[in-house]
Amino acid sequence: MRKLIASTARHCADKETVRRSLHRHSMSLLVMAFLIVMLFLLPAWTGARANKTEKGEVPPRLKGAVGCLVKADFVRHYDLNYLGLKVGDWAWVQYQVGSIPEIGDTPRVFNIVVYSPDGRSGMLLFADPDENGGFNAIVNAYRLHRRGSQWSADYGNGGYVMYEAIGKFVTELSRRPRYRIQLAPGGNECKAEESQP
Repeated sequence: MRKLIASTARHCADKETVRRSLHRHSMSLLVMAFLIVMLFLLPAWTGARANKTEKGEVPPRLKGAVGCLVKADFVRHYDLNYLGLKVGDWAWVQYQVGSIPEIGDTPRVFNIVVYSPDGRSGMLLFADPDENGGFNAIVNAYRLHRRGSQWSADYGNGGYVMYEAIGKFVTELSRRPRYRIQLAPGGNECKAEESQP
């Protein structure tokens, strides 16, 4: 009788072990299936999200402003070089015309962010339109750095308060449409501030 009870108990324990093992195995399969599905859906989701923030046709005034910035020696030699870009390359840019909150009153200035090829850094550049339809490239720029969805700034004129305001501005700007543009120098309509010795 004891043998029968022990055998029955062992049999029940074996059944329980098998059932637990099957449950773990089926949960592992579900987790694996979920991960595989996410592996395929995530690129499609992020690609769709990126497409919502990309624009096809570059506004002519933006193209003119970028051309005048690229024509300026200090932009070519320092700012583009910092980003790993050169004249003739294609880059993603975003822009806003007008004053940057918490910084000053510049209602007409084109505030243009040019991004590095990997999208982890950028430069905030400034082009001031003139009455002849051209732009004056302003000798000031801010280096930008991305952490997650947040941007921070350094290097340009000003101190911590200025950098914090620029970081907030660029973080907000990064949620708006961006444009793919060739970094080609503008023509005679372009001017540049003289850098200070």
